[in-house]
Amino acid sequence: MKIRDLAESSGYSLSGSFTHDLTTSKVWLLQQLAKIAPQVGTVFIIGSWYGNISLYIALMPLFRHGPVSNVERDKNMLRQSARMLRHVGDKRTLHMLADSNDLDYRQLGDDGVVINTSLTDMPGREWFDRIPDGTLVALQARDHDPGHQFDSPQDILDKFPLDQVLYQGSLDLRDPETEYTRFMVIGQK
Repeated sequence: MKIRDLAESSGYSLSGSFTHDLTTSKVWLLQQLAKIAPQVGTVFIIGSWYGNISLYIALMPLFRHGPVSNVERDKNMLRQSARMLRHVGDKRTLHMLADSNDLDYRQLGDDGVVINTSLTDMPGREWFDRIPDGTLVALQARDHDPGHQFDSPQDILDKFPLDQVLYQGSLDLRDPETEYTRFMVIGQK
């Protein structure tokens, strides 16, 4: 038997992005964010993948918000996201082909929020360091990731310190191959 790192088992495909575990974790994020901030300005979704979070924001208006920006380096994923959002009648989501390490957050405003559910796929913290102090951020990671970086919400906070933590929690999930725990923190940078 060959030993290998455990990667995201949902698969890096459009259908894989809609597995029950990934949908559950994103809805959990939006529900907790709505409790903390029932109204926000611009929403930046870093590493947006197929734009699932923006799709859920459009279909489940849990909080009031300004424009939503999907930030992704893969143009095919952005195109698919745009198609899905057009299909549901969304006209407020922008699609930004960009490296999150190079973002300029001037459009974010004082009441904006940055969401990143892809911490396990983004080595380094340049993208985080560029976020203006005082910005509301929502971060998710999982255990059993290839780099084995995160075993608790505190591990997220150790790598990405927040000035004020407004929520932290864990959610036990199962992807198509294994059980794992998703960790989340929301707070002011």
